[in-house]
Amino acid sequence: MWMTRLLHRDPAHDEFERRLQGAELEYLLGSDAARRALAENYTGLPLDLEGV
Repeated sequence: MWMTRLLHRDPAHDEFERRLQGAELEYLLGSDAARRALAENYTGLPLDLEGV
C-alpha cells in the first residue's frame, strides 16, 4: 500500500499531501538506507540457510 501511495497521485489529495508524497519520494531516491529498506521490505529479508 505504501508503494502505491508513493508512486501514484490521488486527485483527492490536497497540496500538503502532494508535497508530502514528493518529499517521501525524494528521500527514497536520495538515500541508500531508504532504498535498502524498501528493497528488503519489498522482496523480504534474506533467508538464513546455514542450518538447512
